[in-house]
Amino acid sequence: MYDRVLRRLRRQPQLDYVFVVTYGRSGSTLVQGLLNALPGTLVRGENGFYLAHFFRATRTATQFRKRFGKGTSDQVTNAFYGVGLSKRASFLQAIRGLVTESLLGDVDPSTVQRIGFKEIRWFHIEPDETGAFFNWLDDAFPGAKFVLNTRDIDSTRGSGFWQDKGPEEALAAITRVREIQQFLRETRGERCFETHYEAITSGGPEADAELRALATFVTGSCSDALLASLKKVLETGYGPNPFGKSRKATTEEQPS
Repeated sequence: MYDRVLRRLRRQPQLDYVFVVTYGRSGSTLVQGLLNALPGTLVRGENGFYLAHFFRATRTATQFRKRFGKGTSDQVTNAFYGVGLSKRASFLQAIRGLVTESLLGDVDPSTVQRIGFKEIRWFHIEPDETGAFFNWLDDAFPGAKFVLNTRDIDSTRGSGFWQDKGPEEALAAITRVREIQQFLRETRGERCFETHYEAITSGGPEADAELRALATFVTGSCSDALLASLKKVLETGYGPNPFGKSRKATTEEQPS
């Protein structure tokens, strides 16, 4: 499989990467739809945030090699025979290829200029590994951009994803993602753009301005025609309960 990944990626210039950093029921699937309406842009949905496991695997392999990869590890009689051959750069190249291939799926790579995914489980990154994780991400996906999507916390906590969780658990997860968003603002501000659910869905000049700015951040420009395409996206239902239809039905069925 990896050979196929390399062959596909060699047929096109280096891809750019964009990741949506947000929390559950923040309107992130709508943002995903907006990004996919941009030319040359492919942004997939949630994947369980398996990047966290790739980061920890890279860190473990690197630390193990540093500890045991010296001296006689090149000898077949050594308990750590060959561990010194494990290179961090090789891990990163393989991870980039695997993730890119997974995101591309059956899409022709020549039609894609930038690729990524939206995820709501960034809270899986522990506070004491935040810096190391994003340094690793920079090395694995050079120049990656981050769309920091937000929505009013009280509105978010009352929405579908969090309804089977306690209020403290929901607030802790949302707060953790917001901490990560703030970390990115402070450390990689030039590669971050903030989207606000309330502004995007407000209609009128405020929404138009945010849509234009998002498109310009990702692609470099936004024509009137592209803005019209983005506004069309707002008319489409995204997420498990588009426009809150199921929540509205549930509410109406409750006895008064």
